[in-house]
Amino acid sequence: MRRRDFLKFLSALAAAAAGGFIAGWSLLKPRVEKADVVVVGGGVAGSVVAYLLRRNGVRAVVLDKGGVYIVGPAKEDVVLGMAQPGQYAVGPSGLAGGEVFAVDPANRLVYSTAGVYEYRYLVLAPGVHLAYNLVKISGRPNFINIYDTPNVLSNAGRLASAKGRVVISHPGLPYRCTSAPYELAFLLKWLRPEAQITVVSGVKYVPADFSDQLSALGGAIYKLLDERGIGFVGGREVVEVAEGHVVLDDGEALAYDWLVWTPPHVGPPWLIDAGLADESHKGYVEVDSRFRALGWDDVYAVGDATWHVVKTGWAAYYEAVHAAYYLLEDMGLPPSSPPPPYFYSEDEVRLSRDVAVRGAKMWRPFYGPVVWRADYGASPEWAVVKYDWMSRMKYLLSLIRK
Repeated sequence: MRRRDFLKFLSALAAAAAGGFIAGWSLLKPRVEKADVVVVGGGVAGSVVAYLLRRNGVRAVVLDKGGVYIVGPAKEDVVLGMAQPGQYAVGPSGLAGGEVFAVDPANRLVYSTAGVYEYRYLVLAPGVHLAYNLVKISGRPNFINIYDTPNVLSNAGRLASAKGRVVISHPGLPYRCTSAPYELAFLLKWLRPEAQITVVSGVKYVPADFSDQLSALGGAIYKLLDERGIGFVGGREVVEVAEGHVVLDDGEALAYDWLVWTPPHVGPPWLIDAGLADESHKGYVEVDSRFRALGWDDVYAVGDATWHVVKTGWAAYYEAVHAAYYLLEDMGLPPSSPPPPYFYSEDEVRLSRDVAVRGAKMWRPFYGPVVWRADYGASPEWAVVKYDWMSRMKYLLSLIRK
């Protein structure tokens, strides 16, 4: 390792020590592993990219903090007792198992709890950072966060007995899987009709960049909330979470017996430190038409970490397919067939275990407007599509975990 890189390593290590990431490191002999491609994140986007690269003979190392990974939509089922955690979960085997805490793109180095990695190309697919620190937490409130796997596992099945006042709160845009809080509200109302459910939306405005990317399903969702007696508070953020109540940004306190709360989403902080993202976009990565981080020809970004409002498993899959193709092309190893000529996403929102509504859209290029939208009314068929996709996501995640 060059002296300047070693000094950067020590600086990163000091930051890691402050953040509690020190375990497993050797101060004296930091090992540097080399890889053709380092993929940060083992979710749907990272897994698909890594699989396609490996299938074409590229040595791709996947760095992920490890642990059990439950596919996104299934987390709701787990807390509601509608599915066991293992039904839609995969383990960490097949991954390098290191949590990334710093990146030095100028020297092509990634610092993780598994060691230092030097890359030819870097693929960023770390998902989002759940910024609990941006909201005041008073006392010891007991809440469920359907976007946080450890929290979901510790609350498996608890919502099946929910009664009284239930507050379900989500942050402003962008946040991962925008329909999840609403689907949870519908499913809970179906399971526990007597529960008094209120959804609090932190969306005050739609960033201009996202204005052409939204689904038309929203209007149908609001109507369905009203039909099912589910309260809705729009455009107000939770600024304090306390025992028995939350405080909104206008000072109003909402009492609860059960709380499902999602803190603001931002990009992982080390992306800003590395100069790969900026605060004006909340730490999310802007990319060009080939999914390269703006200003870098050897760094790609896909999935939830990109500055884009559509953050679903479908979108992550299509982004990954395109990014893998362009990356292989840059390496002189293009696959025999090009990627699909569009990006696609769909969202089945279950109203009960067996009935769902569906929205779908297609766009091209990545930052371009949606050129096709379709919404479909309540039907058992769309619930089947939802479960099929959940199983498909589990399969995609398992590809690199063998």
